[in-house]
Amino acid sequence: MAKKVHAVGVIFEDHEGRILVLRRHAEDPEGGKWGLPGGKIESDETAVSAAVRETEEEIGHQVDSTQLKFLKTYRWDREDLDLVFEVFKLSIEAEEMSIALDSTESTEYVWLPPHELHPRADLMMGLYPILQEQYQSVEGSRRS
Repeated sequence: MAKKVHAVGVIFEDHEGRILVLRRHAEDPEGGKWGLPGGKIESDETAVSAAVRETEEEIGHQVDSTQLKFLKTYRWDREDLDLVFEVFKLSIEAEEMSIALDSTESTEYVWLPPHELHPRADLMMGLYPILQEQYQSVEGSRRS
């Protein structure tokens, strides 16, 4: 039976259209890959409160929950995992953020435009459809 996971991710986008991605530790699931700040929703919290908590835990940045814009709920059903992933977006200036990575979660971060991210082969699997749907300019840019 597949493990059921309910999680959130936050797209931080600056005025240049770049988004923030974090590289996961090599030993983590999808290790060494780049993904959005986020994580599992705890049983006692909402998706919004999980997005606020995970952001603070992973990058040390406090988010005002009223500034989070809900984009979409994505679902992936795999043999080993049934994932419900709620995606939020926050427009922010990269230079306004003081990022303090939680070294137990991620090894580094980068701000890149979606059209540069999408062709890469080192993104977390779920990030490709999010980029395709939220940033139509990346359509067809991924290498096979």
